[in-house]
Amino acid sequence: RYHRSYGHVTEDCVHIKDAIKIMIQKGYARKYVKDGERETHEAQMAIEAPTTEEEDNRAPVPTAFAISRLEDFLPPPDADEEGL
Repeated sequence: RYHRSYGHVTEDCVHIKDAIKIMIQKGYARKYVKDGERETHEAQMAIEAPTTEEEDNRAPVPTAFAISRLEDFLPPPDADEEGL
């Protein structure tokens, strides 16, 4: 809904791209890879993702998320009037 309402293009959304990359790296994309088809680099990464035990043995990676413009995540004040 956010992407349609504000003219924000999903394909250009850095947050979505980052979330997809993380899911691929953690192996959540396995169910989207068809058997017998040539695998892309991302699909191969998903298949070879570390197991939970291997993840537990890794050093933590510092991660920071920030909302630089709060108005990007809030509906406009007149959204209720327009039925959005």
